[in-house]
Amino acid sequence: MTETPASGLIGSHSREHGHFVLWAAAGLFYNGELDKARGLIQEALAAGADRRAAARLLLGGAYVRLGRAALLAGKADQALRGLMEGLRLGVPGGTALFLDLLMAEAERCTRLGENREAVQRWQDIATVLGEDTPEFVYQRLSEAYAHNPQGFGGTDAENRCWGDCFKHDLLSRFHERLAPRLYLEIGVDVGYGLARALGPAIGVDPRPQLDLKVTLSDQTRILPLSSDAFFRTAAAECLEPPPDLVFIDGMHLFEFVLRDFMNVERHAHPATLIVVDDIFPCHPTQAERRRRSTAWTGDVWKLHAVLREWRRDLTLITLNAHTTGLLLIAGLDPDNRILSDHYAAIVGQWARDLPAPAAALRREGAVASDHAVVGALLDRLRAARDGGWDVARVRKALRTLPALTPVVA
Repeated sequence: MTETPASGLIGSHSREHGHFVLWAAAGLFYNGELDKARGLIQEALAAGADRRAAARLLLGGAYVRLGRAALLAGKADQALRGLMEGLRLGVPGGTALFLDLLMAEAERCTRLGENREAVQRWQDIATVLGEDTPEFVYQRLSEAYAHNPQGFGGTDAENRCWGDCFKHDLLSRFHERLAPRLYLEIGVDVGYGLARALGPAIGVDPRPQLDLKVTLSDQTRILPLSSDAFFRTAAAECLEPPPDLVFIDGMHLFEFVLRDFMNVERHAHPATLIVVDDIFPCHPTQAERRRRSTAWTGDVWKLHAVLREWRRDLTLITLNAHTTGLLLIAGLDPDNRILSDHYAAIVGQWARDLPAPAAALRREGAVASDHAVVGALLDRLRAARDGGWDVARVRKALRTLPALTPVVA
């Protein structure tokens, strides 16, 4: 057996020591003990710590300090940008360094009846915590929405929406053509989408008491959970058989809709059709991550771009539907893990403020909602479902779909 040279062990231990010293230095820097932090940084670098890692930790600490200062000064939007950048850079302590302040600010807005601001603050907390967001945060967010009947403002131009067919009417067509054995809807709101189900249906929404505007079938049940909690705790039992049709209309933030897609695909079968709402903002303001208009898609538009880059194996069709377009996703592979394997990198690149591209605002590449490709897609998926086709056979059938003729070339 070849023995590891003692110098190699010493070097390895030295670098490990340097890493821990860096973390200690970052903590001192964050707490304002700059002289002590400088001394530890020098010790860490002398022990072989990576200079780029040192820079990231110190820069992350600076962003968090600035974020906390902005939050204490009442500049919550500026604060969130700093805090999120600190997290991205890997500041030691993570959310524990500032979550208390975010919670206090959200509770203050709620207590004072500043409900529009409270919506933003509870959403900030969900943005920071992601899939680990506790259910009470969504409940507080829901309460803030319920107490904000005046909406979120915006000009007529910022709130204008359009399309050739109302999205829920399209859902009805999908139900009639697919006859799904199980329908799953993420984000129930007032129930208009869930009411279109013709058979067994499950709605997932974190709000414990929904203001339903329609009567739902006795074959429908609503689970008061966030989608992350649903897939973590209940999906394995509830999604049997796997859903044939899924409508995603939950949190309008890119990383949330990306996780919804990933989780749905894992519990789907190759012939499942996923329909994603809000893929086409009608105005740049509607596409912002922070809501400033009553009509709001958030940055859901990014999902289409990411799937085109990372999942070229999927069939993607965008429809010119009212109010903010639809994305149809077919050819699913429940065993594909490329998105989950690269999730952190994808979110790091996309889950930030980016202007909606002109192509999305123009609905470039979208087809008419009554295009022949839609009916052909539904017929192939139903045949695949009934025949128990595997992924390869489904995708082979989808490759022969009619050619797309976009509304906007």
